[in-house]
Amino acid sequence: MAKGFFLALTAGVLYSIYDVANKLTTMNASQIVVARQSVSLIFISSLIIWRKQEDLLPNREDWWKIAIRGMLGSIAVITTIYSLQNMPYVTDAAGIIYSQPVFTALFACVLLKEPCGILDMIAVLLTSVGIIFITHPAFLFASVADYPPAIPVLTSIITCLATSLIVVTVRRLQHVHFITLEFWSNIIILPIVVIVAIVIQGWSIPQGWAQWVVLIIIAVTSTFGRPLLVASIQMESAGAVSIVFTLGALGPVFLWQYLFLHKIPPWISIVGVILTASGAILIAAKVWMLNKYRDSVETNSKLTTAILPTKKPEEYIVLENKPPEIVPYHPQQAVR
Repeated sequence: MAKGFFLALTAGVLYSIYDVANKLTTMNASQIVVARQSVSLIFISSLIIWRKQEDLLPNREDWWKIAIRGMLGSIAVITTIYSLQNMPYVTDAAGIIYSQPVFTALFACVLLKEPCGILDMIAVLLTSVGIIFITHPAFLFASVADYPPAIPVLTSIITCLATSLIVVTVRRLQHVHFITLEFWSNIIILPIVVIVAIVIQGWSIPQGWAQWVVLIIIAVTSTFGRPLLVASIQMESAGAVSIVFTLGALGPVFLWQYLFLHKIPPWISIVGVILTASGAILIAAKVWMLNKYRDSVETNSKLTTAILPTKKPEEYIVLENKPPEIVPYHPQQAVR
């Protein structure tokens, strides 16, 4: 297995552990985010010091984009944890949240004017049907008794949409170094979630060593999962990495959920997760095929440039449709 794909798979497994760990903790979402972002900020600051990074201040025109990324990030991390904690099955929340690539492609079509084709529409359809299966509303599935609560379903969808908008925003910040972007995002997110924790959800200390262990697992997996994912994208095609990451994130969730929570989701939820994952994989496959096509075009262009003669136009003999005449001969020329 290529190193980039191994890193993507590792990142996916770390995120799957992160998802189940959030279900095991009794702390509220905002407190978990405070711990997570604090560890992430310490880690990013250590990288800045170690790399002796100087370009820490972005350009003036990028500040508002970074602010939007930070505010969307604060919404996404809180709603992610709330959804994982309050959905009946972790796999249901993860299935909706990890369908983010589909909505990213949709927002990119609308906001960035990127091309949107038939594959994008099929992916949106698959994901929409998958979300319906996961939520299985009563007016469509009267025979199914176990319905997920409405608010966690809504927060899962909000997480997916917020994360998609973050990706679209980050595409406008590709010239900003990843470490710089993550540093300022943490600076923006941390005070927001502290205020939410104190004012809205309240503040409490984890009870018992087990809760502390779970909190450490959440902080470590989230802190190291994202850099591994970014590193894998830098090594391999983003589309192929997305496929490996999605499979690595969604597949183990079923196993962890059975081992640690002793829960098996109903068939309708499993079908929904498969459909949403299929939509995300379809978008990733489309990106991968487009990148492969562009690479092949660039390679052929380079080969053509290398093979074509480099003589000046006046050095070639042009035989026009006119009476034969004596053509001067030059030893370096190949006369046809």
